[in-house]
Amino acid sequence: MRLQVFKFSHRHPCRGFALPQLVIVLFVGALLAAVFFSRTGGGGPEHNAQVADLKTHLRYAQARAMEAQGPEDPRFWGIRRNGGSYQMVVIEADGEQTHRILPGEEDITVVAERLNFVDSFQAVYFDRQGRPYVGDPPARPGTHVDVTVGYRAVKVIRNTGIIP
Repeated sequence: MRLQVFKFSHRHPCRGFALPQLVIVLFVGALLAAVFFSRTGGGGPEHNAQVADLKTHLRYAQARAMEAQGPEDPRFWGIRRNGGSYQMVVIEADGEQTHRILPGEEDITVVAERLNFVDSFQAVYFDRQGRPYVGDPPARPGTHVDVTVGYRAVKVIRNTGIIP
């Protein structure tokens, strides 16, 4: 009986992938997944449309607040959450609160069944300079205002009121 000795030669390299090749493939796959989920927002087109509507309504409230110039004009314009819906709220100079219909809507209350508000967001108001305020009654936030809806956060920058 003859004993076979296995020798490794460079002529016939081992089959398979090297570790750097596997790392590169996993990195590219993770990058593609991140781009895909950032584009879709993880919630589908209806969710993305309702997030875009919420941003538009926040910008509208901010624009209306910045149009107010006189002392008799409303002091704050904002959006207040009510469960799975939200409304535009105007705080008059005397402190009285009224509701207004948002553009493109048929009712005072905007039903946003696809939006899942996951934080303690209750209300965001804007003053005449466009700066955001939170809560009832409105108070200046210590940081940026984040309205988390499902997988996405709608951010209102603290001192400027920019809504990216």
